[in-house]
This record gives sequence, structure tokens and C-alpha cells, in this order.
Amino acid sequence: MKKIYFFIFCCSLLLIGLSACQVDRGEIKGVFIESSSVEFGSLQDPDDRALHFRVQISDYGNDPELEYKVRFLIQDPYISDLIGEGKIENNVPYKTQPLPNDGEVGMVIGSSREIIKEFDIDEIRKSIENEKAVIVELYHLDKTIDREEITIFKANIEPLVKINPNSRIENINLNETNKISIFRRVVSDSTKQQSISYIIQPKYTFKLDNESYFLWITEDEGYIMNIKDTFAIYKLSKSSLKEVKEVIQED
Repeated sequence: MKKIYFFIFCCSLLLIGLSACQVDRGEIKGVFIESSSVEFGSLQDPDDRALHFRVQISDYGNDPELEYKVRFLIQDPYISDLIGEGKIENNVPYKTQPLPNDGEVGMVIGSSREIIKEFDIDEIRKSIENEKAVIVELYHLDKTIDREEITIFKANIEPLVKINPNSRIENINLNETNKISIFRRVVSDSTKQQSISYIIQPKYTFKLDNESYFLWITEDEGYIMNIKDTFAIYKLSKSSLKEVKEVIQED
């Protein structure tokens, strides 16, 4: 019998210890996550290439002006490598508010991080939606108030071109040293365009140094686009345009 009492006593201590480390959702009434997302870019700024971590919080309750903070935990190495961080701390404390008369509650809190490496928007989407790559937490001191795995990804920018998979695109085979040198200059000398008045299906593709590109050639202009980033396009210099035309004519 003493062994049974001792076992019950130990279990009680364990439960007390766990409850001291974690606040169950709803214990602080009215403070919880309504929705969360990771967003890429901005509809208002075409040059925005940042990841935006956002959470909408219901923050009214019985505890007057309870202070809490928000953090985003990056679980996926691919995402953390893109932004150079594994945890995003929002150190600004927020306070719960009394319930307004109109019943409208909630606030959106977010943190933005620039992407510091080359990226594939589809890989980011896959990581967020399928791998549960990011967790958002609300916490007070050392206690977690609420947490959620983010599975919603939004791309707030339209790609410059949507490729028709059924269209015929001719591949330029860079199988000679001089061609490789020419196309390396093409890539390095090209200039990023802030906008473009029109764009059609690309006629050519080429692969260079483990990267693949679309290529547009007209009589007076040429453009390239990294297949991994259909949100940016680069204009060829006049000398590059001339050399590319010569390579195409040789083929």
C-alpha cells in the first residue's frame, strides 16, 4: 500500500511540474491564435522578396493588460537557411485588451525577414504547407499561452510569366567551351528590370552551371529569367544580344 501512495505522490509532483511550465490554451481567457501564415512578397511592392511571418491573435480577456510576446520557431532547415535564422523573437510585449462594445477583436502581428539566398518559391510553399516548417507561439514569461503549426502559405506577388507546359521551348545546348563562356557573360552582364510592358512565352531555354534559364530574343532586345524565380527578369546587354544571336544562328 505504501508503494501505491508513493507512486501517486510522484505522479502528482510530475503533473504540478508540467503545469508550471505550460499554460493551457484558454487558461488566460481570450488570448489565443486565430490564424497564422507565411507570406512572400507584397502586392504593393513588386521588388519585395522577403518572407513575412504573420499571426492573428484574439487578445481580450479577464486578465487586465496581461503582457505576452510572440515568436516564430523555424523547424525546416531549408527555410531557416534562406533567412539565416532558426527563431524569430518579437521582443515587443503586447497587452490584452477589454472586450470592445462592437465585439470586434483580434490583432495581426508579424515579422519580416529578407531571403539571403537563391530560392525556389515552390519549395518554400511545399515546406510550409506539407512539412509544418514554422511554429508560432504566444508566451508570457516562461509559459506558453498558445501555439500553432503554420500550414498556410501566400505568394503576394504575381510571376512575370506563367509558362504553358504544353508549349514548345527550344533548348540551347551549351556543349562547347566558347558557348559556355558567352552565356556566362550573358548572365553576368544582364540587368534586372523593375518592370516590363509585355512578356510572352519564352522560345529558348539553356542550362549553365547547374542553373536553368528562359531566354527571349527579339530583333532589338533579349531577356533571361532563372526558371526558379519567375518573379524577376534580366535584360541582355547589346553585346550579349549580338553574341547570343550568333550562337543561335550557328545551331
